[in-house]
Amino acid sequence: MEEKYLPAGEQEAARNSPFQTRNASSSHIALLTADELSALAGSCTFCKEEKLRSKKLIDKIFAEGKSVSHAGFALYYYTTPLLTRYPMQAAFAVPKRYHRLAVNRNRIKRLMREVWRKNKMPLYMALAARQTQAAVMWMYRGKSIPDYVTCEQRMLSLIHKLQNALT
Repeated sequence: MEEKYLPAGEQEAARNSPFQTRNASSSHIALLTADELSALAGSCTFCKEEKLRSKKLIDKIFAEGKSVSHAGFALYYYTTPLLTRYPMQAAFAVPKRYHRLAVNRNRIKRLMREVWRKNKMPLYMALAARQTQAAVMWMYRGKSIPDYVTCEQRMLSLIHKLQNALT
């Protein structure tokens, strides 16, 4: 809803709202502090604000970003200010070229999201300490469907590589 259709009192309330609107600028959004992130560490969630959905930002990751890879997994990243309180947004992809069946692609993406959900906090803490934000795109290009342990080991090595690259 645009502001010009709201009464004066509601316009002021919309400006002061903690919820993001189309007209909100990034200066109104405060990043989570290290203390707030440590409080979130026990919950291990992957909420809507943490999901990378912007087509423009995804294109920018591939055009201007950097990448690291390890044994079939690739991680593309781009440091940029985001319109979210979280230090990072993530997306997951499995190309149809390597896995024709949607069931298999969805299974692999589900595994990657679960590993990310459980192991993202050290990276979040490092980014929060530096007061920076990044967008990442996880991609699996292996020929076989990995099990959870293999997926976790390889993604953890990529998380450590990314942590070293960002610091």
